[in-house]
Amino acid sequence: MLNPVVMKSDLLFSLRDTLRSETFVEVVTPAVRRADLGPGRRVPVDLDGGRFLRAMIGPALRVNMEHHRRVFEIGQCFRPEKPDELHAPEFQMLDLYAADENFEFLFALAERLVVPHIRYTPERVSVAGHIHDVFGIDLRREPLGDLPAQMAAHLDMGTEVPFKTVLGRFVERELETQSTGAALFLTEYPIGGDEPCARLTPGTTAVLNRFEVLIDGLEVVHGYEDEPDRAAFVERARAVDLYDDEQALAWKAIDAGQAPAHSVGLGIGIERLCMAASGIKDISVFQQSAQF
Repeated sequence: MLNPVVMKSDLLFSLRDTLRSETFVEVVTPAVRRADLGPGRRVPVDLDGGRFLRAMIGPALRVNMEHHRRVFEIGQCFRPEKPDELHAPEFQMLDLYAADENFEFLFALAERLVVPHIRYTPERVSVAGHIHDVFGIDLRREPLGDLPAQMAAHLDMGTEVPFKTVLGRFVERELETQSTGAALFLTEYPIGGDEPCARLTPGTTAVLNRFEVLIDGLEVVHGYEDEPDRAAFVERARAVDLYDDEQALAWKAIDAGQAPAHSVGLGIGIERLCMAASGIKDISVFQQSAQF
């Protein structure tokens, strides 16, 4: 019989052991943050004149590459969303950053971290390739053009719906379903989505160095190469309303030479990896402590 406490403990030990063998050092960043980041993105707390619980680890970890070129953190995150079998208001994430590494390094690292815990051999699926098959638009060579309108119509969504929402629905409906009974690395995401900090793939027009790992219908991992061009990053982030105070602080550190502009980042949902490893699609099973 599965013991979720022991399973999660073993999984965390394995993740830490792999990262330590790759010369990563563990860092702790604040779970209580100063920046609001906008309506609905963070939970406010009455602490030290008003703070906010972090929804992700993100830029606060990135700036710690000032102290070491490979860093990771495993910690609690909080989101103001309704709990269900796949979501919880409090959950655990592993985030990491590595300086001066490329996208293929990140792919290989993600495989070393995740594959020992799942029963499937991951396959790569190109989002841009699927878009080309459906709409005839080659985002490696062509701009988005009228893709947002075509995709919205394909999904029976209005043209007023933001493209990042439309793209998320498209991936969910057309590609996430392919991960049932499998593990997929979704690669070659188009620009305009919800990860604007990812680097534009060199030699392409509208494709990002970004991937997600889906295991049996669960989104478990996301990874990307950071966009080293500040102007391009800010433009794309502002276009989808995702440029915030913490991103600005990270770029301030980069501009000051305290953090590298060239880096890769990865995030793993710990409870979700436990779910994928066990086949139990109930996040509450892996939140061991009673909710006091």
